[in-house]
Amino acid sequence: MSKPLASAVIVVILLSSQCILMLHSDEMNNLDEGISKLESASRNTAITDVPTWEVGDRWLYDGYLDVGEFVSSSGVSTNVQYLTGTLDRTVTDIYTMNVDNRSTLVYEAESIGTYDASNVDLDGNTGDLEIEMQTTELVRASDLAVIEQVATIDIDFGYRIFWWTIDIDVAELTITQAYSPPTEGYDFPLTVGDFWSSDYYQETDYQGSSDFVDIPADDQSSESRSWQVMSKGAPGTSFATCQQSYNVTTFDSNGSADGYRWFCPSVRGDVSSSTDIIDGINAFHELQTYQAGRSMQISIEFEYPLSPLDFDTSAWANVTQNGQAVSGQELQFRYGIEGDVRTVTTSANGSANIEFNTGHSVDDSTGGSETGSHGIIAWIPSQKIVGASTITIDPNVSTIDLVALSEGVTVERIRGQSTTTLASSTGFNAVPGDILKFYVPIQNRGLMTSPSTTMNVVSPDGSIQTVQVPSLDSLAQAVVEVNWSVRNSHPIGEITLSFQVDPDGLISDDGDRTNNNGVFSLFIGRLPIASLSMPTQSLTKSEVIIDAGSSYDEDGGELNCEFTISIPEGSFVSSSEEDCIFEYTWDDDGAYDVQLSITDDENDEVILIQSIEILNRPPEVDIRSEYDWTYVLSPIEFNIEERGDIDTQTPQAPMDILWVSSYPCDEGQVGVYCTVTPEVEGNYTIRVEAVDDDDDIGYSNKTIEVRNIAPTNPRAEIWMGGNRMIPDSRGVYLANEGDLLTFEGFADDSQNDLSTLFHIWNPDAENNPDLVIGYEGRKSTVEHTYHTSGLHLATLQVVDNDGASTESLIVPIEIQNIAPQITPLAPPLPVAEDSIVSLTLSTIDTSGDLLTLRNCFDLDPLTNSDDSEGSSDDCDVESLILERSWPDATTAPTMIVFHVTDDDGSMAIVEIPIDIRNVNPEPRASVNTFSPTEGDVVFFSANGTTDSIHDMEILLYNWDMDTSVDSDGDGNAANDIDIQGKWIEWTFTGSGSRTVSMTAVDEGPGSSITLTVIVSEAPFSLGEFMASYGLVIMAIVIISIAGAVFVIRNRQSGVGSFDPQIDQTSRLKRVSMDDAFDDPEYDPFDQQSRKDGPTTISEESRENLSDNQTAGDSGSDSVEVIIPDDVSSILLDSEDLNEEENHDEVEEGVQSEDALSESAAMSLEDALDDEDIEALFEE
Repeated sequence: MSKPLASAVIVVILLSSQCILMLHSDEMNNLDEGISKLESASRNTAITDVPTWEVGDRWLYDGYLDVGEFVSSSGVSTNVQYLTGTLDRTVTDIYTMNVDNRSTLVYEAESIGTYDASNVDLDGNTGDLEIEMQTTELVRASDLAVIEQVATIDIDFGYRIFWWTIDIDVAELTITQAYSPPTEGYDFPLTVGDFWSSDYYQETDYQGSSDFVDIPADDQSSESRSWQVMSKGAPGTSFATCQQSYNVTTFDSNGSADGYRWFCPSVRGDVSSSTDIIDGINAFHELQTYQAGRSMQISIEFEYPLSPLDFDTSAWANVTQNGQAVSGQELQFRYGIEGDVRTVTTSANGSANIEFNTGHSVDDSTGGSETGSHGIIAWIPSQKIVGASTITIDPNVSTIDLVALSEGVTVERIRGQSTTTLASSTGFNAVPGDILKFYVPIQNRGLMTSPSTTMNVVSPDGSIQTVQVPSLDSLAQAVVEVNWSVRNSHPIGEITLSFQVDPDGLISDDGDRTNNNGVFSLFIGRLPIASLSMPTQSLTKSEVIIDAGSSYDEDGGELNCEFTISIPEGSFVSSSEEDCIFEYTWDDDGAYDVQLSITDDENDEVILIQSIEILNRPPEVDIRSEYDWTYVLSPIEFNIEERGDIDTQTPQAPMDILWVSSYPCDEGQVGVYCTVTPEVEGNYTIRVEAVDDDDDIGYSNKTIEVRNIAPTNPRAEIWMGGNRMIPDSRGVYLANEGDLLTFEGFADDSQNDLSTLFHIWNPDAENNPDLVIGYEGRKSTVEHTYHTSGLHLATLQVVDNDGASTESLIVPIEIQNIAPQITPLAPPLPVAEDSIVSLTLSTIDTSGDLLTLRNCFDLDPLTNSDDSEGSSDDCDVESLILERSWPDATTAPTMIVFHVTDDDGSMAIVEIPIDIRNVNPEPRASVNTFSPTEGDVVFFSANGTTDSIHDMEILLYNWDMDTSVDSDGDGNAANDIDIQGKWIEWTFTGSGSRTVSMTAVDEGPGSSITLTVIVSEAPFSLGEFMASYGLVIMAIVIISIAGAVFVIRNRQSGVGSFDPQIDQTSRLKRVSMDDAFDDPEYDPFDQQSRKDGPTTISEESRENLSDNQTAGDSGSDSVEVIIPDDVSSILLDSEDLNEEENHDEVEEGVQSEDALSESAAMSLEDALDDEDIEALFEE
């Protein structure tokens, strides 16, 4: 914005202010210069909450686009700077959508802007430039945060040729910008001094085409932006209802202001704004008309507009139509930040009460002490009518909390006849003689309404005044107006205005009295001292240097010099010069005024006016150029616009023109035009000499500013091993993992900048953004090696010594994976069971992959142990070294697999043959005697036989007890299996030499060992004889005795000495044969023993006896006999027994002997355990 325009805006602000407490002129004249005067008053101010929009709301703006920077940076030669036009903005729809995973009510607003500029020179072609811009915005209804905006820009140029116009399509561009989270240009409720910031992710997509300008590349970036409510007052527009608007200024991540907007509550939007559409195009708009039709309205009232965290509270949604309550209306209540969405219905009074919990969610923006300020919505979806209000949640909320808002103080300064509204953007300052009006806001940040109280105001000179503060609702504000006059002798420096709310502490419920005090600072300085140096006379067409460089500011700081020079025909020329030096050339003689306006850092202004006399002289020549500046390396054309010779007698005589320049003119040094290309930054002066027909020389100089240009045309080359790489058809370079790549960067710039260019390389921008390599010089050379496959993006940005830079050049490199390799390995030698197979393998891969390789042995390639893919890719052992043995040759694999896998999944596999061979057992056999006697039990043992651990458990011990006898009849006498076992017992029949073979058999054929045993013939033995035939002899004896008894009895029956009536056997005791033999002392031939029987008979014997008696009838072997007295007769008669009876008894005796032998027999294995047998053989 130009200085005159800015001044005009300030004047309008001052004239349109509605809140000025003025002193009458006569009172001002009566002020004592030696004192300061303090006056005060107070008033309530309303809360400015979030507005609501409806479909059909329309704002119509007048404005202009400043496209000079955009066009200049594009390299197009044109004189266009501004395009004026209109912007028509309309709300077209209201609906819900998902924003950052949250259901959100949004407004969709469409804007149509048309801007044009006439008589534009575009690359040497004259015509009219027209820009049509259509924008669609998605705005969050709860706080007017921008979610997304899509702008379509159509630039047309109407090229004029005589009477015809040819339309040229300069560019068609669509810009889509999305923000996450949405950007909060406002933080409702608005209060002067509020400051908030937001970190968000922005995606910008450019689509379009143009033959004249370059379409920017798409961009994704993390942005940081902040906003501040700078002031409240008149925005400098003529819109009558917006004289109490809020100035919200936008700051970039560096803290520099880059835009503003004046928010007007009465029009529910901006009354004026300055915004950046894209880099190089700024839009300035001012509201002309606002149309809104609302027959039905929804309002929301809170029980507590300021609440603690996680607080149960309530709100009332009120529906009215034409001022009348609407009952039975369904509304959708939305507390979006907490996901609380429900449907309610208004009662008879048109209100619906909603109870909800405030939650504890933070805001998308940060600022202030509160956790967040969240919009709550009640709307009718079918009619798309919205009501909204903001609830603020604060963890430190108190019942009452009066806050003196130092940061919200605004100041009006009256200096002479002008009044200026000061804000933080303009600076708070004054000079002696100024009258200051302070607006000090007090806010109740408590839950409940605060009672009325007072505030003490201490002026900079120490005087104290007490001001009444009215009762304030929650979040309501009151503004105290304080007037103070600066005395003429006030020293330079900072002053403070301090104030304290409720100084006497009468409000006991004030939860935080630390914020009751406020201090506001203001700088008292001096007006700058203006000094203007210029000649009192000069010639026409001569450049006059007007120098105000000696001006200074008594209180320090920089000065801004604004020159306003009168020229013929009553016009004026204005120019703002940072160096306070202005050059100007008058075309005609006369007396002219030069006005110097000096403004210091505090915006204090001093005006000085001087006069100069311009004298006429011949010849006259004037150098012109379209621009007062150009970019280095950009051509600029100078031309002789006016020339003449006042005193010449021949006006038609030609005039010679000679250009004096450090750079050659493209058209030649002689002529009306001179186009030069500056190669060095700074001020450049060109001179022209005009020679008339009298050889009188007139001179004219022209100085322009040669500005720095950003480096352009960044280029990159990639070399590998001395060879320059060529990208493929996609523009992508191909390389392998581990390749050493050399990057070389270049860019174009002015000659004096080339050697100081700073090249910023990021070889792997996406995967390793922190790797940044800087290089200074004309050409950069950096080396890099990629260790991961895939597409990598290298970026190059070139910056000159002024901080200007190229756009980032993106160099895509596709890195191809190098599959790992396995060093050849000789097959291992065969090994025996339980022997260690030792394998050591080595792999080959790039250095980046070596540390991440997975080396695996699959010990059973036929089994898929991990249930994934094939069976030969299992990882049974993860190592390069394998030390392993197999116990069983039959189950051992014939081959194993070693495979190695890199981080890209590439695999190398090798099959390794394994030969595990069976180990035959080593047989050992022993015998307890090598010379047994026939019939002896001989013990054999296979102890000491060895084999592998696995085979030892399955060994079979096969014994062939006589290798000369083919016991199994297979024709081979040496392979019989007569008995099996590790320990066996054997009794040889017959005498002679026996060759015994023991074969230990595993899964193989087995191994044998033989023993030779000499079996001796058994000698005669009574014991053995009795053991074999004793029972037979005993049976014969018993039968003989029985026969003898029988004979005796028969004989006695015929003897008269015996009484036949008397039982001769009644005297005798019946004794069983077993009992007789069980008692060793029993003598059957002793008379007393025969009477008493056996002395001891066990219960078992008694039972046996009873059993024998019972079984006697059924042929039991037990025989019960009666021993007669006359033993001798029995023995004599025994010989007379019948031979046939003897034969029967003998057979019975043999049978008894066999039974006895069976009952007496016990197996050797039952008698002796393994330890006994081992001990026997060890002995």
